[in-house]
Amino acid sequence: MFRSKCFSPIRDEQGQSAILVAMMFNVLFVFFAMAINVGMIVHDKINLQNSVDLAAYYAASKQAEILNAIAHENYMIRQSWKLLAWRYRVLGTIGMIDNQFAHPSHTGNVSDSIYQPATAPSVCMTYQPNWQEVPSGENLCRRPDVRIPPLPQVKVIAGFLGLNQGIAALSTQLRAQFDAQCRKHGAFNWWFAMSIMQAFRIDQRNRMQVIEALAANLSQDKNGDFTDLDGNSVLAGATATFQKNLTYANARTNTNFKLINGLAGVDPQKWLPKIIIAPTILYTDIDNSNGCNAVNRTIEDTPHEQTAQDIIAAPWPSGLQASDLYQWASQMNSVSMTSDYQFTLGVEKNPWYEVYMGVKASTQPREVFFPVAGSVPMSARAYAKPFGGRIGPWYSNQWSKGSDTSTGDPVDQLVPPRVTTNGGANSDNRRLPNYGRYPGDPLGMMSNLSQNSLANLGNFRASFGYYINIKADFQSGAANDIMAWDGASGPDIRYLEMAAIAPDLFDVTYYSVEPDFEQNYLTRLQANASALGIPSTTVIRPDLGFNGTAIQQFSVQNQMSTVQTKSLQKTEAYYFIRDKANLLTGWLPAQGAFTYDTTQALQNFGKCKVNDDSFTHKNPGSCVAGGGRVGYSTKLVSRDMLLGAQPRGGGSGSSGTISNPPTD
Repeated sequence: MFRSKCFSPIRDEQGQSAILVAMMFNVLFVFFAMAINVGMIVHDKINLQNSVDLAAYYAASKQAEILNAIAHENYMIRQSWKLLAWRYRVLGTIGMIDNQFAHPSHTGNVSDSIYQPATAPSVCMTYQPNWQEVPSGENLCRRPDVRIPPLPQVKVIAGFLGLNQGIAALSTQLRAQFDAQCRKHGAFNWWFAMSIMQAFRIDQRNRMQVIEALAANLSQDKNGDFTDLDGNSVLAGATATFQKNLTYANARTNTNFKLINGLAGVDPQKWLPKIIIAPTILYTDIDNSNGCNAVNRTIEDTPHEQTAQDIIAAPWPSGLQASDLYQWASQMNSVSMTSDYQFTLGVEKNPWYEVYMGVKASTQPREVFFPVAGSVPMSARAYAKPFGGRIGPWYSNQWSKGSDTSTGDPVDQLVPPRVTTNGGANSDNRRLPNYGRYPGDPLGMMSNLSQNSLANLGNFRASFGYYINIKADFQSGAANDIMAWDGASGPDIRYLEMAAIAPDLFDVTYYSVEPDFEQNYLTRLQANASALGIPSTTVIRPDLGFNGTAIQQFSVQNQMSTVQTKSLQKTEAYYFIRDKANLLTGWLPAQGAFTYDTTQALQNFGKCKVNDDSFTHKNPGSCVAGGGRVGYSTKLVSRDMLLGAQPRGGGSGSSGTISNPPTD
């Protein structure tokens, strides 16, 4: 019988797990690739945001540098104004020696109380022994209302007597000399008053030209771009900063980069309006009656005596070579409101226009494990802004949204009234140059202490020749800045002027004062003037005190050092800033700075442990470590912050949104 043959099943299962593992590996690899790709996407997204942040920070830091230059030039206008006020109120009145009117420098009065003759002083320069050109023993300025009757005319009664004829001739000669000196009286006084006023006009004009050019540069409307202080394109720099910080995946794709300038297209007069004033000065002339009788006039009214006018026009040293001043006297307050010859106190920053930079960029990185899915589009946006600096005080203490200027009470109640139209001049005594030494100062240069704040003031020696050049425009490399000048040496009166205008409590409260502007900003402005839009005819002036012959590098810290070395400021004058570290009143990255915890933040405020005096490369603020800083810093901000309502205009109801919000 036939038996069929049966096959048993294969029982060898070796190799089946390998297939399972291979299948699981594919799944795990997909998950692994997804995890890696997600990580790479997150990494590239973070990198894109960081790169955008850096680019925005870079661009805003360039804005901050330009704002610092604007702020310091604005402060130089303040110093120039202080110099004008000191010359007018101190040099112009120090000749008074009569007991009733005696100047505080003669009486030793250092009380911070009102000196009545300084409320509306009249410039009188013909006094001895301070001025070389004034004859010995002569002082027609000993009191503000000097009245000298004419010398009597001796008549020739007995012509045959030689003695009688001699006395009569001497009488005639003395009368002629008396009349000549009396006529010179008005010439010297008007010339000095008009010269110091014109010197201020020219100085502030040059500095305003720089300020307006820098402001117009920041307001350029060309794809967010403007020129930095080194003459370079900020758009190019921000783009390079962005690209150099991208990852390989972000950098190898086509990137879309956009720079956003918050000031683009904004009229500079909207965000940085001028403070136009119509100042004047009183000077002592003589009236038309017999004798030498004082009469006060404003400098718009030239001396009435023809002899005085001839002296003003005649060349130095026989005259005062100042015929050009007649033109400016006739146009004191009648030049166009848009002319840069208008008198200003500088500019004020409109709080409703924020200075900021934005960057928006996109990339499409293709991740390593996405060979089929293609690239991943991503975008990022960032904003940064300068902060912490001060261009200067508003003229008034409130600023309503939509207003072109500040309104309310003056921040410095002693400066001239603001004018908005020609013919704004009036008889208000506030038109006479004066300034506050500290916030809320009610006296300024009307104080006995202010009049007598400098050591050995009453004993200065000077020449009218030191002031011949101050009314001329400054030329780079020359020594004729607007301070008293006698060539290379510099007279003691020049140092007294430096001491008078040195920083005070008002200055450090409202201005960002760069101690070493010459090293950190001036050379860059001069080298790149054309690229920055500064007119070729504009002289970019150093800080006051520069002397192209003897002192070729000069800044505020040199002013302060000179004053302290020569001990020119009296200790009673509490309002002067005597240490350059005390200028460091800006924002600083110290513990407590962000919470305004003064117990912590004030540890470095206005201090510096390591300055840059011995360093080759200088540091803005002149402080390297262990202290504060000055001027504008830079910080990243959110778009919501720029769009949100913030307190901006001072006073009640001053919160609101900015007038130039980001639209992208």
